[in-house]
Amino acid sequence: MLSIVGDDMRQLRERRGENQTQFADWLNAQLGRSYTKARISRWESGAERIPQQLVDFLMRQRTDEKPRSATFLAIANQKGGVGKTATAVNLAYALTDGGARVLLIDCDSQSNATVHVGVGNAAIVALEQQRKTLYYVLRSEEPLTSVIMPTTESGLDLVPAGLSLADADVELAADSTGGLILREKLEEVRHAYDFVVMDCAPNLGLVTANALSAAELVVVPVQTEALALLGVKRLVDTIGRIRRRVNPGLRIAGIIPTMYNDRLTQDRATLQELHESYAGQVPVFPPIPRATVYGKAAAAGMITLAGDPKAPGAETFHEVARQIRDYAQRRETAHVA
Repeated sequence: MLSIVGDDMRQLRERRGENQTQFADWLNAQLGRSYTKARISRWESGAERIPQQLVDFLMRQRTDEKPRSATFLAIANQKGGVGKTATAVNLAYALTDGGARVLLIDCDSQSNATVHVGVGNAAIVALEQQRKTLYYVLRSEEPLTSVIMPTTESGLDLVPAGLSLADADVELAADSTGGLILREKLEEVRHAYDFVVMDCAPNLGLVTANALSAAELVVVPVQTEALALLGVKRLVDTIGRIRRRVNPGLRIAGIIPTMYNDRLTQDRATLQELHESYAGQVPVFPPIPRATVYGKAAAAGMITLAGDPKAPGAETFHEVARQIRDYAQRRETAHVA
């Protein structure tokens, strides 16, 4: 007779990308129980028999479970203040449509993405003290799965960042494979999520290099201001080097013009330059208008599209998400073939 043993439970939990506490919370919500982390631990180790009701539930989950293979996506621009974090957070949220599971990884010591999804400064300090931020994963002191935390939005989880991540660029430089650590760590969650979105720091340091080395796709937010194309060219050159040296499958999914005001001559000129410079090479998506709703949502620790589904620029985020889903579907089809 088919059954579930402790190792099966552990594997199912890890495919969900959850630690034992999160897994217990999920089971309690599904079954109306009050299981604890300690109980999960005893079941997984074989120290205690798994109740038959739970065995039956997990068997159904295992039968119905669709195999996942995450698409890794980096949001990058070495210039700050271009709407990069707003792009990462809102795109991650848009990707949860249809029941997809998405992991947002904050790769910036400023913790903007972490704060943006509702984690306050005091909580970030506590997470640092508990070694539950990205820094400790890159130091190989904690597994990636142990620092993942849920957000208030269904289907969206977070790997938080704190100030300690600022030390990582220097420390990783002492390791000959320091630019590839995140790539290795992401294998822990490849089959637990549909998409992994990495919000890169506004620089081209080793933490950003880690994200680009691990990614399949890069989305580049660009503020429609003077000289914006110079920064884009530098990033494109960096992506080219990473593609040649360590990640031949890396490609640019598109450029998202941000903070656009069509009443300003400079904004219109920059948008035209982007189209002319990258026509036929890289998709340039419709611009995200400059709108106060994004800043207000960030200050409130909320995802803009979650609070205002019709916010200016929402259509662009959903279009980018659709194209990323199409890419993932093509990749899956090619793999099966």
